[in-house]
Amino acid sequence: MGIFEIFMLAYLPIGTLALNKWRKRIYLSNGKQRGLYLLVSIAMGALPFIYVSSIQIERSALGVVLVGIGFFWFAIVSSRSTAT
Repeated sequence: MGIFEIFMLAYLPIGTLALNKWRKRIYLSNGKQRGLYLLVSIAMGALPFIYVSSIQIERSALGVVLVGIGFFWFAIVSSRSTAT
């Protein structure tokens, strides 16, 4: 297991907790905060995908699976309502 896989194993739960806290804080805020939240959550899902697909030379199966999970997981988290 490489450093990238360890990073992804920590990135998924920590990123989810951070997005959930931020979503609860922006419940009654303006549209700019919600738009920024959406952009950040999309970036959180896309950046590991871009890294694996274009930068990382040696791809492990675990790394690719974790990136796929993150890619779809942060899309699900970002689409949740700010009321929950």
